[in-house]
Amino acid sequence: MVEHAHGENLLSLLPRPPHKVALLRASRLGDFLCTSPALRALRHALPEAELVMITLPALQDAVVRSPYLDGFIAFPGYPGIAQQFFDPRRALDFFRRMQRERFDLAIQLQGSGVYANPFTLMLGAASTAGFARPGDDTSLLDACLPWPDHGHEIRRLLGLVGFLGALPRGEEMTYPLFPSDRANAQALLAGLPQPIIGLHPGSHDPRRRWPLERFVEVARTLHRRYGGSIVLLGGATVSEEAAVLEARIPGCRNLVGRTALGPFGAALTRLALFITNDSGPAHVAYALRAPTITLYRAGGRERYGPLAEGPFAPLEPADAGADALVSVDQALQAADTLLADATGKERIPCGETSEALRYAR
Repeated sequence: MVEHAHGENLLSLLPRPPHKVALLRASRLGDFLCTSPALRALRHALPEAELVMITLPALQDAVVRSPYLDGFIAFPGYPGIAQQFFDPRRALDFFRRMQRERFDLAIQLQGSGVYANPFTLMLGAASTAGFARPGDDTSLLDACLPWPDHGHEIRRLLGLVGFLGALPRGEEMTYPLFPSDRANAQALLAGLPQPIIGLHPGSHDPRRRWPLERFVEVARTLHRRYGGSIVLLGGATVSEEAAVLEARIPGCRNLVGRTALGPFGAALTRLALFITNDSGPAHVAYALRAPTITLYRAGGRERYGPLAEGPFAPLEPADAGADALVSVDQALQAADTLLADATGKERIPCGETSEALRYAR
């Protein structure tokens, strides 16, 4: 049973430096981007190793863009992890193929390990490491760190790889853009009056979705104050929400479903302001330092807020309670502060500056 960590500095205890390393992070875009500081640390600690990421098929492009990874393997689905992809026969074939790879090391970056540790052990690596919950049996893991029940996601993952012997190399996330991404984004936004304000109304978790009527009110108010353009951004999964906003925000441009990951990120760099739920696109914006308002539920900032200072306003509800929401006034106050910086116009007074806006300084 794990009550204490074991296998500290595993990288230096192995009989030889690992040549092939499998990493598991079968989660969504935001969680994947939170691994980039840990991946950077591993790349510096293992400069000659082949680092291969096992993740969701939709994130193949994100893996290809990473300067720290050498390969992508599509996650096949597994009970308790991305179950929508799971097929028993396909999973058995997957594990046979992975065991033939003869990985020297497999690291579980998924989370608490309840489902992810059995999956990672089935890869058949010579050594296996990961998190585990206190009280769980970890006798088959060569290195284990108890899963922390609080703290920022980036720092949790850095804690694990640091425990294994990969020293941190900064906490900033990485989201490389190619020239073609910037050209595609320029074409999509060509001719739109400035300033351009982007909205992302979706999240895979319904509890993290700000009410659409509040997006509408904020967008209409900002358009009256600043003119310019309102654009809707995101993947096809938010097309239903985007259709509602398009019908209720006069003159907005609906680009949902029209951008792959690269052009989407490049489009964010051309915005005067991006307003989003607590979701993957917020992490893309943090990585690219795009002026961003993120609408969190109470406590969400602790795990997923921006760690670096920048043009960011990570907002949480001013009122207490699990069901409390960020108010329209909070969002407008933050927008006025960030747009004043982006446009050079004098800030429109909207009350006291919130604690969250310290990031925007």
